[in-house]
Amino acid sequence: MWYQRTVQILYGHQAIDSPLGPIVMTIGTYDGLHLGHQAIVERIVDRARKTGSRSLVYSFFPPPWRVLGRGQNPYLILTLQDKIDLMHDMGVDYLLTEEFTPELQSISHHDFTRDVLQGRLDPREIHVGYDFHFGRDRGGDWQFLREYFHETETQIRPHGAVRVDDSIVGCTLIRQHICNGDLDSAAQLLGRYHFVRGAVVRGRGRGRTIGFPTANIDPKTELIPPAGVYAVCLQVGNSQDLLPGVANLGFRPTFAEKKFAIEVHLFDWSGDLYGERVRVHFVGRVRDEMRFDGPEELVQQIHRDIAQVRSSLPFPPPPQSRVTWDPKPDKVAGQS
Repeated sequence: MWYQRTVQILYGHQAIDSPLGPIVMTIGTYDGLHLGHQAIVERIVDRARKTGSRSLVYSFFPPPWRVLGRGQNPYLILTLQDKIDLMHDMGVDYLLTEEFTPELQSISHHDFTRDVLQGRLDPREIHVGYDFHFGRDRGGDWQFLREYFHETETQIRPHGAVRVDDSIVGCTLIRQHICNGDLDSAAQLLGRYHFVRGAVVRGRGRGRTIGFPTANIDPKTELIPPAGVYAVCLQVGNSQDLLPGVANLGFRPTFAEKKFAIEVHLFDWSGDLYGERVRVHFVGRVRDEMRFDGPEELVQQIHRDIAQVRSSLPFPPPPQSRVTWDPKPDKVAGQS
């Protein structure tokens, strides 16, 4: 059961000008909040509850790799608001979101630990992943933290990798799956369907003229699946209801459009969604984008797409992954 509280947002470590009280924390980019991230966040929330502390996630937005120009698919999986919402759902007390600036990049791992982790936060426990590095030139890791804090009451808790079907769960692999249109594999690593956040805007109204009105989405999420037709659920505002439908992503080649568009046709629904904030959850890929000789041929294919997607209703929950955990790094290294 989730430990529900409203997450409090702290913008930068300098926003902390008075003690937060005893905290159990983790630090990392946490883009995606995939199954590996969830394992650590759930752990700090549980430990905070058991020790009478507050849980804190120290994260970076934008992430260091974005600023440093690293990564093959340099797209964020989540918007900042998505990260805040998911942290709230997981029961996190504080989300400390830090802008990764050249000034922050220049701080050594020793100075960052002394001035920020110890000086501003002074946590009871710090939980990090097996591959965590920080500070100038990535000079610090969990072993450095353990050595630094060994004469204090702060405990360092490294966590091993999380695997799904022998693959280490990580954002790089998730981005590859989404960019390839493999939404099922991405969902297995995320523990949820990938979604795109955006607002409903007015389009050209072509869908309505051919009998299939659509909600046109102006996306805020960076990581968007490739052009094609998808089975989706639409979540409107803060509602927990998921409205099933079919989405077309692409350039609408039948009409010689040049601007990429996300259009969602909802089943058995009518109303005005203009201006609404929505999430489009991608349940599965139906087919590639196609060019048709005219609207009549397009309408016939849309009927087939809708029939195919309707046949799978109600949509199944995200796939249940066979999750395994590697031993903690300190156990592998033989350290106490």
